[in-house]
Amino acid sequence: MPRTETRKKNKKLIIISIVVLVLLAIFGFVFYAILDHKTEIPKVSETVKILDEYKNTDGKQIEIAKLVDDDEVANYFENVVKEKKNFVLYVSLPICNGDAAKFKEYVREFQRNNSVSFYYLTSDYIKETSVYETVKYYPSVIVYKDGKIVNYLKYDADEDKDYYKSYDGFEKWIKANVEF
Repeated sequence: MPRTETRKKNKKLIIISIVVLVLLAIFGFVFYAILDHKTEIPKVSETVKILDEYKNTDGKQIEIAKLVDDDEVANYFENVVKEKKNFVLYVSLPICNGDAAKFKEYVREFQRNNSVSFYYLTSDYIKETSVYETVKYYPSVIVYKDGKIVNYLKYDADEDKDYYKSYDGFEKWIKANVEF
Protein backbone atom coordinates (compact mmCIF):
# COMPACT_ATOMS: atom_id res chain seq x y z
CA MET A 1 0.00 0.00 0.00
CA PRO A 2 1.42 3.41 -0.89
CA ARG A 3 2.32 5.76 1.89
CA THR A 4 -0.31 8.40 1.06
CA GLU A 5 -3.11 5.85 1.30
CA THR A 6 -1.81 4.70 4.69
CA ARG A 7 -1.69 8.31 5.92
CA LYS A 8 -5.24 8.93 4.66
CA LYS A 9 -6.46 5.79 6.47
CA ASN A 10 -4.65 6.85 9.65
CA LYS A 11 -6.19 10.34 9.47
CA LYS A 12 -9.65 8.82 8.96
CA LEU A 13 -9.12 6.50 11.93
CA ILE A 14 -7.97 9.41 14.10
CA ILE A 15 -10.93 11.56 13.07
CA ILE A 16 -13.39 8.71 13.62
CA SER A 17 -11.80 7.97 17.02
CA ILE A 18 -12.07 11.61 18.07
CA VAL A 19 -15.71 11.81 16.96
CA VAL A 20 -16.52 8.58 18.83
CA LEU A 21 -14.80 9.86 22.01
CA VAL A 22 -16.63 13.18 21.83
CA LEU A 23 -19.97 11.41 21.35
CA LEU A 24 -19.21 9.06 24.25
CA ALA A 25 -18.37 12.04 26.45
CA ILE A 26 -21.61 13.79 25.49
CA PHE A 27 -23.72 10.66 26.07
CA GLY A 28 -21.92 10.04 29.37
CA PHE A 29 -22.65 13.56 30.57
CA VAL A 30 -26.32 13.33 29.55
CA PHE A 31 -26.67 9.90 31.17
CA TYR A 32 -25.04 11.17 34.38
CA ALA A 33 -27.32 14.21 34.42
CA ILE A 34 -30.39 11.99 34.02
CA LEU A 35 -29.33 9.60 36.80
CA ASP A 36 -28.41 12.43 39.14
CA HIS A 37 -31.66 14.32 38.50
CA LYS A 38 -33.43 15.53 41.59
CA THR A 39 -36.36 17.88 41.78
CA GLU A 40 -34.95 21.36 42.24
CA ILE A 41 -35.98 23.04 45.45
CA PRO A 42 -36.20 26.82 45.37
CA LYS A 43 -34.02 28.52 47.97
CA VAL A 44 -36.04 30.35 50.58
CA SER A 45 -34.82 33.81 51.46
CA GLU A 46 -36.69 33.82 54.75
CA THR A 47 -37.44 31.30 57.44
CA VAL A 48 -40.64 29.30 57.34
CA LYS A 49 -42.96 30.07 60.25
CA ILE A 50 -44.23 26.86 61.78
CA LEU A 51 -47.90 26.72 62.74
CA ASP A 52 -48.86 26.98 66.39
CA GLU A 53 -50.26 23.44 66.40
CA TYR A 54 -46.66 22.15 66.23
CA LYS A 55 -45.40 24.47 69.00
CA ASN A 56 -45.65 24.24 72.79
CA THR A 57 -45.90 20.49 72.59
CA ASP A 58 -44.05 17.97 74.67
CA GLY A 59 -41.44 17.87 71.92
CA LYS A 60 -42.37 14.38 70.74
CA GLN A 61 -42.33 13.38 67.11
CA ILE A 62 -45.62 12.82 65.37
CA GLU A 63 -45.06 9.25 64.28
CA ILE A 64 -47.56 8.80 61.48
CA ALA A 65 -47.11 5.02 61.47
CA LYS A 66 -48.45 4.94 65.04
CA LEU A 67 -51.51 7.02 64.15
CA VAL A 68 -52.88 4.88 61.33
CA ASP A 69 -52.60 1.38 59.87
CA ASP A 70 -49.52 0.62 57.76
CA ASP A 71 -51.44 0.76 54.49
CA GLU A 72 -52.74 4.25 55.35
CA VAL A 73 -49.45 5.95 56.29
CA ALA A 74 -48.72 7.41 52.85
CA ASN A 75 -52.30 8.64 52.42
CA TYR A 76 -52.29 10.27 55.85
CA PHE A 77 -49.06 12.11 55.07
CA GLU A 78 -50.21 13.19 51.60
CA ASN A 79 -53.36 14.62 53.21
CA VAL A 80 -51.19 16.68 55.56
CA VAL A 81 -49.33 17.98 52.50
CA LYS A 82 -52.60 18.78 50.70
CA GLU A 83 -53.69 20.91 53.66
CA LYS A 84 -50.85 23.29 52.59
CA LYS A 85 -49.45 23.64 56.08
CA ASN A 86 -46.02 24.74 57.21
CA PHE A 87 -44.31 21.87 59.03
CA VAL A 88 -41.13 19.87 59.44
CA LEU A 89 -40.72 16.22 58.52
CA TYR A 90 -37.93 14.03 59.86
CA VAL A 91 -37.17 10.93 57.76
CA SER A 92 -34.85 8.11 58.73
CA LEU A 93 -34.15 4.49 58.06
CA PRO A 94 -36.25 2.12 60.23
CA ILE A 95 -33.17 1.19 62.27
CA CYS A 96 -30.47 3.80 62.79
CA ASN A 97 -26.96 3.18 64.00
CA GLY A 98 -23.68 5.06 64.01
CA ASP A 99 -23.87 8.66 62.79
CA ALA A 100 -27.52 8.29 61.76
CA ALA A 101 -28.45 7.29 65.34
CA LYS A 102 -26.56 10.30 66.69
CA PHE A 103 -28.35 12.60 64.26
CA LYS A 104 -31.70 11.15 65.30
CA GLU A 105 -30.86 12.10 68.88
CA TYR A 106 -29.97 15.66 67.82
CA VAL A 107 -33.36 15.99 66.14
CA ARG A 108 -35.20 14.61 69.17
CA GLU A 109 -33.20 16.78 71.56
CA PHE A 110 -34.01 19.86 69.50
CA GLN A 111 -37.71 19.03 69.62
CA ARG A 112 -37.62 18.55 73.40
CA ASN A 113 -35.53 21.68 74.04
CA ASN A 114 -37.82 23.84 71.89
CA SER A 115 -41.17 22.16 72.67
CA VAL A 116 -41.91 21.56 68.99
CA SER A 117 -43.11 18.54 67.07
CA PHE A 118 -41.95 17.29 63.70
CA TYR A 119 -43.70 14.67 61.64
CA TYR A 120 -41.72 11.45 61.45
CA LEU A 121 -41.64 8.79 58.74
CA THR A 122 -39.28 5.93 58.10
CA SER A 123 -37.92 5.25 54.65
CA ASP A 124 -40.28 2.24 54.43
CA TYR A 125 -43.12 4.62 53.56
CA ILE A 126 -41.32 7.29 51.56
CA LYS A 127 -41.58 5.59 48.15
CA GLU A 128 -45.36 5.91 48.42
CA THR A 129 -45.22 9.68 49.04
CA SER A 130 -44.30 12.83 47.15
CA VAL A 131 -41.15 13.08 49.30
CA TYR A 132 -39.54 10.32 47.24
CA GLU A 133 -39.40 12.55 44.15
CA THR A 134 -36.98 14.86 45.94
CA VAL A 135 -35.23 13.21 48.89
CA LYS A 136 -33.29 10.04 48.13
CA TYR A 137 -30.92 9.69 51.11
CA TYR A 138 -31.74 9.38 54.81
CA PRO A 139 -31.74 10.64 57.45
CA SER A 140 -33.10 13.99 56.38
CA VAL A 141 -35.10 16.86 57.79
CA ILE A 142 -37.50 18.45 55.33
CA VAL A 143 -39.10 21.88 55.67
CA TYR A 144 -42.54 22.42 54.13
CA LYS A 145 -44.15 25.77 53.45
CA ASP A 146 -47.73 25.84 52.22
CA GLY A 147 -47.52 22.10 51.59
CA LYS A 148 -44.40 22.29 49.40
CA ILE A 149 -40.82 21.31 50.17
CA VAL A 150 -38.74 24.46 50.42
CA ASN A 151 -35.55 23.02 51.85
CA TYR A 152 -34.12 19.81 53.24
CA LEU A 153 -30.90 18.45 54.65
CA LYS A 154 -29.07 16.53 51.99
CA TYR A 155 -27.28 13.54 53.50
CA ASP A 156 -25.22 13.07 50.33
CA ALA A 157 -24.15 16.74 50.02
CA ASP A 158 -20.81 17.99 51.32
CA GLU A 159 -22.28 21.40 52.15
CA ASP A 160 -24.71 19.79 54.63
CA LYS A 161 -22.28 17.39 56.37
CA ASP A 162 -21.57 19.76 59.29
CA TYR A 163 -25.28 19.98 60.10
CA TYR A 164 -25.35 16.23 60.70
CA LYS A 165 -22.26 16.10 62.95
CA SER A 166 -23.52 17.81 66.10
CA TYR A 167 -26.53 19.16 67.90
CA ASP A 168 -25.21 22.70 67.39
CA GLY A 169 -24.81 22.07 63.66
CA PHE A 170 -28.38 20.81 63.33
CA GLU A 171 -29.74 23.64 65.47
CA LYS A 172 -27.95 26.18 63.27
CA TRP A 173 -29.51 24.70 60.10
CA ILE A 174 -33.04 24.32 61.47
CA LYS A 175 -33.14 27.82 62.99
CA ALA A 176 -31.89 29.29 59.70
CA ASN A 177 -34.80 27.62 57.90
CA VAL A 178 -37.64 27.54 60.41
CA GLU A 179 -39.13 30.11 62.76
CA PHE A 180 -40.65 28.52 65.84
